[in-house]
Amino acid sequence: MRFSIKNFWRMDILMLVAVLLLTTIGLISIYSVGLSDIKTRMIFFNRQMVFVILGIFIMFIFAALEYRFLKAYYKIFVIFSSILLLIVLITGRVIRGTSAWIEFFGIQFQPVELAKICLVIFMATYLSKNAKEFYFSWKPVIVSGLVAFFLIFLVLAQPDMGSALILFAIWLIMIFFTNIDKKKIIIMALLVLIALSFAWFGFLKDYQKNRIMTFLNPSSDPLGYGYNVTQSITAVGSGKFLGRGFGLGSQSQLNFLPEQRTDFIFAVISEEFGFLGSSITILLIILLLSRIVKIIRTTTDNLAIYLALGFLIMFFVQSVMNISMNIGLAPIIGVPLPFVSYGGSSILMSFVAIGILQSIVIHKAEYL
Repeated sequence: MRFSIKNFWRMDILMLVAVLLLTTIGLISIYSVGLSDIKTRMIFFNRQMVFVILGIFIMFIFAALEYRFLKAYYKIFVIFSSILLLIVLITGRVIRGTSAWIEFFGIQFQPVELAKICLVIFMATYLSKNAKEFYFSWKPVIVSGLVAFFLIFLVLAQPDMGSALILFAIWLIMIFFTNIDKKKIIIMALLVLIALSFAWFGFLKDYQKNRIMTFLNPSSDPLGYGYNVTQSITAVGSGKFLGRGFGLGSQSQLNFLPEQRTDFIFAVISEEFGFLGSSITILLIILLLSRIVKIIRTTTDNLAIYLALGFLIMFFVQSVMNISMNIGLAPIIGVPLPFVSYGGSSILMSFVAIGILQSIVIHKAEYL
């Protein structure tokens, strides 16, 4: 395992700028929400600032490490994340009906955020070794599927449908980028439909089903399950082009908008900074994703390609799901907006992913 800071000048500056600007937008929005919160004031802002500083530090550590060390520990990462997910089911703290947090010395950690990173590392290593076998054999599909679905099962048991969908997307889309036989894709599609039917009747709680049904018709229960999405759409629409102004959003400041710092942070941005602010946020996300795509297109190492692909899927799916929730195009399933939403676990693990991506950029030149 090599550690070197002498080649930091090779870092992808545009990716770094996009991440730091998204983080800044998130901090500004969290600070704005805190202006009207008499009980907590700036507690959430201060916590997020600490996690951002720590996350940036961790990012530089992973950027300095040669990314290939990950393939030596990919099984350990998955085992460790599985153990944490099991622990959270037994002793985890229940918040808003979900047992997803472990508490260490007063600090809450959400293991599923680590599980996303660990699954990407596992899949990247496994696919880089066995990509060609996906055409001839079912074995790599089954092996990778067993690992992914074990994690998904543990996450659904919390229950956390949003994170489970992200894990599933990482596994499924990464497999599609191997030379897998088309017949296998058709069979897998049928199995997915069966699994979704099983999840609907066996795993999903009543409130999760109600969220999906309300998504199809929000006006059916505007004061109940449709309240969140109705308030979010109202907040987004009321911002118009330039927004109501910093700290002047009526939906967020008067607490009509629920979970302003986490699930509905994009609605806060849209209300206070309008179409212009929300567009800048989306463009920064697109810039981040485009820089990851560049890594995939310019890298020859299979491990690096699959690592970048996994993180591209993770960031893309989370961003699309969160923004879609905020504008009523997807059911409310509790997915954070990367680098913007409040949450120590999410911000730290997102910076870990960026650190690994920067490591690819820094160290790939040494092997050309």
